[in-house]
Amino acid sequence: MSVWNEWRKYMTFGRRHLLTTFIFISASCAYADSSFDGKWTAEVIRPAPAPKQNLTITINTDKGKVSGTIAIQGGGESAIDWGIVKGDLITFRVKLPFNNAPTTFVHLGRVEGDKLMLGRRPEDLSQGQLVEFTAQRDK
Repeated sequence: MSVWNEWRKYMTFGRRHLLTTFIFISASCAYADSSFDGKWTAEVIRPAPAPKQNLTITINTDKGKVSGTIAIQGGGESAIDWGIVKGDLITFRVKLPFNNAPTTFVHLGRVEGDKLMLGRRPEDLSQGQLVEFTAQRDK
């Protein structure tokens, strides 16, 4: 066998091996947990006269969709009813108590290390205002 044929055989094997490796890496990245997944805790300082809120946020992502819950210390737990992850941004909706009535809040955030920087406001823009807070990842 000539050197040329040996080289061609080696390159064919190498390309197949490289392609197979690439496919496995791509598949594992596509289904890996996102940096948002897990349990987060936050102290939310709200505009006066509202008291601060201590929250536990549990986030699960699957193929870009968000599910999970927000629990208010001393209050109830509310399910995330809609949400998406796109790159390093997350947005989701959840009903929380506001002025003695359940109100849909929209959250938008980004992970920075073990911190989740979030902003939220009522979906009805005529109510409330934007409140920004930081949640810490539970370990």
